[in-house]
Amino acid sequence: MNDYDVVVIGAGLGGLSAATFLSSEGKRVLLLERQGVPGGYASSFTRGRFEFEISLHELSGLGNAQDKGPLLRILEAAGVAQRVEFLPIPEYYRSVFPDVDVTIPLGRENFEEVLCDRFPGEADGLKAFSATMFDFADEAIRANRAGMKDVAKNPESYPTLTANFGRSLADVLNPLVHDEKARGVLGQAWGYYCQPPSRLSFLIYALGTVSYIRFGPWHIKGKSQALSQAFVDTIEENGGEVWLNNGAGKILVADGAVRGVLAEDGTEIACPVVVSNANPVVACLDLIGADQVPSWYLRRLGAGSGGASTFNVYMGLDCPASEVGLRNHETFVNTSYDLDEHARLMRAGLGVAPAEAAVTLYNAIDPDFSPPGTSVVVLTLIAYPDPWLELAPEHYIDAKNQVADRVIGLAEASRPASGITSRR
Repeated sequence: MNDYDVVVIGAGLGGLSAATFLSSEGKRVLLLERQGVPGGYASSFTRGRFEFEISLHELSGLGNAQDKGPLLRILEAAGVAQRVEFLPIPEYYRSVFPDVDVTIPLGRENFEEVLCDRFPGEADGLKAFSATMFDFADEAIRANRAGMKDVAKNPESYPTLTANFGRSLADVLNPLVHDEKARGVLGQAWGYYCQPPSRLSFLIYALGTVSYIRFGPWHIKGKSQALSQAFVDTIEENGGEVWLNNGAGKILVADGAVRGVLAEDGTEIACPVVVSNANPVVACLDLIGADQVPSWYLRRLGAGSGGASTFNVYMGLDCPASEVGLRNHETFVNTSYDLDEHARLMRAGLGVAPAEAAVTLYNAIDPDFSPPGTSVVVLTLIAYPDPWLELAPEHYIDAKNQVADRVIGLAEASRPASGITSRR
């Protein structure tokens, strides 16, 4: 039996981060991954001459040496940032509606100026919303550092946080900004959080938006696979081990305590601590066994429902980025301003045409993202599991192709705003 201080199951970003920090503290760490490459969603795949990002569009929270964001500080502390090249994206996003086309810039003053110029009748409300958002984010960060007890003892030090805690984006935005077009532009990034404005926590929205506007979005040179590999290199440099193509078969439990892990190849690993980056249902039912898990926790898992995911159309184009027609890295195209209705349509089923999609041109930031003379565009649609789970297996391919055609059609219908053209 091999002997380790900690076994980490799954080399997604959570598992990679855990293994990296544990190994940096001198722990004997083994990371098990059933796939042949590390990273999970932070990895890439190839089709022909093209290599595509599985999921990542951009990172936030990095900043720069003069204004370091929280993510950069974490990656530096892990010894990972020094191994990766990050490319800055010069704007937050471009938002295209039937009669509105706005690019959201970086920096608070620029953010407010562009929105007020585009919606002059809402200038006062837009500035008030921006102030609320930035003050709320600042106070939330201070509260996190001081502890919620400090908020309870000194509520006067957190006026914006206490006034808006527990409210949705719509609760905060709608009384201040009345133009549905301005609301649509401000709520555009709801898909990042998979909740429409009426249900999206203002806390999550404010922290995310302020982070993007302050620290900017960034792209990883070499794709997210380069970041995942940097974690692996750091773990191994720290003396840890990473086993690819060899995941966890079982978590060994005896007398109510973890005793180790049985790898898929049959290797038994003695270990008092196991960190699982696997789906908790899989971890409890398949790896541990339901009889070894407290019943209250199983009930909690069973009470959950499937969250939102994405449907992606990966497009390798035989033309350079300069001929695609897109000006920006991330462009959202929309058929209406009602973002809550957009979310409802995404839940309605596979036969309903999507109301919005994200169009990402990776070569806009990294000319070397794809082979010379080509470019890569990915169309992303928020998707919910129920319609797909109800689909008979024999209908899956046809349904997937039909949805892909609708998403491509949405991008085509936005011309010349998006610049996407099909050569099918």
